[in-house]
Amino acid sequence: MDNDRRSAERQNQAGYTAVLCEACEPNDDLGVLDALSDSVSRSPHGVLVRSPCQLGKLWCHTRKNSRRTTGQVILVQPCDTRRRPLGPVILVGPIRTSADLADVTRWLKSTPTSAHGLPDRLHRPLRNPSPASPN
Repeated sequence: MDNDRRSAERQNQAGYTAVLCEACEPNDDLGVLDALSDSVSRSPHGVLVRSPCQLGKLWCHTRKNSRRTTGQVILVQPCDTRRRPLGPVILVGPIRTSADLADVTRWLKSTPTSAHGLPDRLHRPLRNPSPASPN
């Protein structure tokens, strides 16, 4: 019972940062940025950021050369209200269709702390991302 209460409190205090990759090939017909902005604004502790690719130029380049993987991706970092991470980063996408976009926006409105509730086609685990190099 005590664990359930703590879990509920953690969910109520949870937020996320969603990073939309600007290097991905946008599908302007879908209105991904507008839909994500609307969903995130409805989350009490959600933040949307547009950024160059966080996975590396080679990752984006290989995706652009494959028709089945085109579409925008977002990285979602579950966090608490102080923006401290609550778990691993979740790779979401590619968002290729209006159904994909609807599933992602519905998932974001739930203030996700894991990939639970996101269709498998829209979630891929990040495989051992390399640590940042020192300057």
